[in-house]
Amino acid sequence: MKKWLIFTDLDGTLLDHRDYNYAEALPALEKITALQIPLIINSSKTSAEIEAIKARLHNNGAFAVENGAAVFIPAELNSESDGAINRVILGRPISDILSLTHAIRNRYGFSFRGFSDFSVDEVMRETGLTEKEARQAKQRLASEPLKWYDSEEKRLLFEHLLKEQGLQLVKGGRFWHVMGQNDKGKAMAWLLNKYQQQQTQKIMTIALGDSQNDLPMLEQADYAAVIQRTDGSYLTVNKKADRLVRSRHPAPLGWREAIEQLFKKLKLGEMNE
Repeated sequence: MKKWLIFTDLDGTLLDHRDYNYAEALPALEKITALQIPLIINSSKTSAEIEAIKARLHNNGAFAVENGAAVFIPAELNSESDGAINRVILGRPISDILSLTHAIRNRYGFSFRGFSDFSVDEVMRETGLTEKEARQAKQRLASEPLKWYDSEEKRLLFEHLLKEQGLQLVKGGRFWHVMGQNDKGKAMAWLLNKYQQQQTQKIMTIALGDSQNDLPMLEQADYAAVIQRTDGSYLTVNKKADRLVRSRHPAPLGWREAIEQLFKKLKLGEMNE
């Protein structure tokens, strides 16, 4: 029997883009649990946000945060562990990112604001998060989400200036993200290697996403699922048709649909209607 790992984005993929609900995905989540397939969250959210979601999902496995900026691995994946979840930073520290982005903004007069500029109330208004969740969203390790208010021409210049400093600007579902040379694909590969060290047979991977920042993860996976956006559009993924599925609805129902399609294709069990 093949071994599988499932990597998933959260906002707009597993969670409803507006209210962060995942109730309609529960039958698929339960099937994954029954089949004992590790479900690995790989999101732009912070560790504090993801840990709260993982608790609700009863998920104790590895996860990646802030677009692959850091990974968290359980004790069973780390022989040097003291029994606690271990954190590994893959990107640039938030202190470096803020110092550089603020210096560039001050010099060139770009119009943008990041989470470091937002108050908790402003994060709540921008995201629809509760006060507790907004505070968690501001606890960043190695990335800065921002709202861009300037022209596209200036954004391209900003992106170029960041690149000169070893940073990148990546589009997410709601925000642009300034971060180091990390991405969800690199975090996925790092975690896959950790899991593979525990197995003699090759592990196969499934990835689910909806936004541009999910692309490295989706294109690297053996099988990928693109979740329909709320406007009915889909992310374009460079993948063979027999390795790609698209949901017919947005999250969270679309997540369930995609899992059902993939499990049927891969004969990983019958899904309940």
